Amino acid sequence: MFLLNLRNTLKICAIGIGSSGENMKYRQLGNTDIQISEIGFGCGNTAGLMIWGSKAERIKSAEHAMDLGINYFDTAATYGQGRSEENLGPVLSELSSRPLVGSKVALQEKELADIPKFVRASVERSLSRLGLDYLDIVHLHNRVTVRRDPGKTLAIGALLDAEQMLGDSGIQETFEELKKEGKLRYYGFCAFGGDPAAYHEIADRGRFDSLLVFYNILNPSSDRFMPDNFTQHDYGQILSKASEKGIGTVILRVLEAGALSGDATPHELNQGGPSSDPSYAQNALRANALHFLKKDDSETLAQVAIRFALMNPKVSTVLVGFSELTQINEAVSCVGHEPFTQTQLEQLENLYTTDFGLA
Repeated sequence: MFLLNLRNTLKICAIGIGSSGENMKYRQLGNTDIQISEIGFGCGNTAGLMIWGSKAERIKSAEHAMDLGINYFDTAATYGQGRSEENLGPVLSELSSRPLVGSKVALQEKELADIPKFVRASVERSLSRLGLDYLDIVHLHNRVTVRRDPGKTLAIGALLDAEQMLGDSGIQETFEELKKEGKLRYYGFCAFGGDPAAYHEIADRGRFDSLLVFYNILNPSSDRFMPDNFTQHDYGQILSKASEKGIGTVILRVLEAGALSGDATPHELNQGGPSSDPSYAQNALRANALHFLKKDDSETLAQVAIRFALMNPKVSTVLVGFSELTQINEAVSCVGHEPFTQTQLEQLENLYTTDFGLA
């Protein structure tokens, strides 16, 4: 069993939080030369701080995160309709050193007629909003599929197939040109939503450096086979494939849109809370079965979820969105802790077998 073997895969000592990042741990992002912090600062809609927080809050949170060793900030052109990038840019200019910064490109159906033009325009707009000369990582934000249905969209934009990703004048070729021009260092795509078979085809045939991967304690199917009774979306072990290919992995949805936060009342800055995700209610029920994994009464469910992701050495970094400073402390304190016990892993496996009692 994957979970029963995982405990012996990554053993690290329990540590506390230092005031200058000395306790943060770093992992190599695939085959790149990037050493990325185990916790990444998510600048998206769900937690909302980088979009809806005041300028003072944004600067203070970024400084605090970097003091604790977080060196990666992840944003996107679509977050807050550009507001995340617009707000992050002035924050970066206030920091004493430049962190790693990643953003994302999302294309609409009409833009697929000239992929190079619109990818380039998106990257250049992101650079302008952020006040940067280059991005460390650019991911394609669109979902990918084996067979396209022209005109059909999913989430933030058009669905793309392998030819549009890998063919002449496609995504990969355009990213390569931008890399040669010094506008980005590394590039990747999104393995969330869409078609897992397409993830594998593109990872096998392409030259991508990084993947945005859905992976959390409620649904770890991007790294393992799941039992027959498991009813959630199957992500086809793409995390395992990325590891085999030397592709870095940036983990998203570690708290499953807040269902794993343990807090039924979202923070006031959370503009993408429970009501925005139709699966939230069932995931919150699943999450409620996980309290047995807490180390003690002081540990939160969110920390359990983050610890689970960090137990996996195939993970490069775990994105966590923040609404306030205490949440940064909460996330960083998960670094370096012992993995779950064998008994806990067996209990967790039983939950997967019954789909957390919902099957």
